[in-house]
Amino acid sequence: MKKGSKALFLLCLSILLTITACSGQNGNSTVDNTSNGTEDAASPKKEVVLNIPHYKSGQNVGAKFFLPQVERFNNKYAGQYKIVIEEIPQDDYAAKIKLLAQQNELPALIEGGDKDFLRDVIVKGEKFYDLKQWIDSKPEMKKLMVEESLVYNTTQSGKIVSLPIISFSPIGLYYNKEMFEKAGITKPISQMNFAEFDEALESLKKAGFTPLSLMSGENAWTSMLLASSFLANEPGGAELLKSTEFSYDYTDPMWINTFAEIKKWFEKYTTDNAIGAGYADAANNFLNERTAIIANGPWMVPDFSDTTKAAEGLDKKVGASIYPGGVALATVNEYTWWIPKGLKEEETQAALAFLEFMSMPEEKEAEMVLLGGTSPKLETSAEFDSKLDPILLELNNTIKSDLKQTVQSLGIIWPEQIAGTEFGKFLPLLAKGTLTPEQFAEEMTKKAQQFKK
Repeated sequence: MKKGSKALFLLCLSILLTITACSGQNGNSTVDNTSNGTEDAASPKKEVVLNIPHYKSGQNVGAKFFLPQVERFNNKYAGQYKIVIEEIPQDDYAAKIKLLAQQNELPALIEGGDKDFLRDVIVKGEKFYDLKQWIDSKPEMKKLMVEESLVYNTTQSGKIVSLPIISFSPIGLYYNKEMFEKAGITKPISQMNFAEFDEALESLKKAGFTPLSLMSGENAWTSMLLASSFLANEPGGAELLKSTEFSYDYTDPMWINTFAEIKKWFEKYTTDNAIGAGYADAANNFLNERTAIIANGPWMVPDFSDTTKAAEGLDKKVGASIYPGGVALATVNEYTWWIPKGLKEEETQAALAFLEFMSMPEEKEAEMVLLGGTSPKLETSAEFDSKLDPILLELNNTIKSDLKQTVQSLGIIWPEQIAGTEFGKFLPLLAKGTLTPEQFAEEMTKKAQQFKK
């Protein structure tokens, strides 16, 4: 028995020494047990690195603010958290996220995604990290959130899917003030109705200017925005454009009238290359003073002073406005930044830290200074207006003085397939007169029904 006990004691001691020697050598550990070559009882944690695929990179307009913001975050949390951005084209982003979800390899931070995928897979399947408890623990941040966005992001069970917005960028239009002056147009666009707007287009044309930068290629972006504002002025249009549901039927008179107006714009008031033109063509026409008006977001403003893109001095000629009827386009009912359920705790905490960083008042103000936008509940600094580009300041002023309603664009209420490709495919047939507005509405409706669930 004594020999057996001694052998057992030696065996236990050997195992204990082995465990002690191996402690902290697991390659997945977030703890680094070395500090200047010595053991430290309170060893520092390893830096948590989040690799995030995102389209706001490279030449994307959103990269101008987003990438420096990521760098500021990395500097603030140096040694603790770090975000590394994987560049991906914007058109591929939603598909990439869906693929990563199927492979169970979602990144720790995702901005939006395909609406059907988010609703049917992520939200219904509750595959998101519930932000409610975290948001409730941040009252200073929560009080800045747009209430409508908070409601939209809250499920029936009270969970919060994604980060409710604090600021948003209303989309309006930009116009060449010099051309307007020569055409004798004095009434502000935001105070016109669409009959008066059409009269202004005719005045521009008679003065020798091409009024509109339109396009049918890609997603027909600039044409779609202008059409959205027209629909918002039709009976029932604004209510439709505020809906959180997709629209699949375009045969109502408000749609027919909108399609008829688009047809007229293409026939009478745009460039020869508008049919088939992509965004680069439409933008280039305005930037080089070949057109008088372009509908676009505030992210375009820096291009007006970029002489590699625009005619020299154009920024001094550009005015900004919301649309006729006092309409601005903006989306607050959407899923923004969300975190997948089931991450490692340190990854979740790193992702939450970034969401909080983005929501800081100084970050939101910096974003609005560079990209434009408004934050209904944020009290901006005394220097805010003076920091704004004069064109963005003019847009903000028209919002303050003339805004009657804010609605979503057609691109939001249409199914993704219609907004992304089908509208642009059918538009040349309408513009050329191959289809009447009524026939166009019927064809678009037939196509949309194929995507209805």
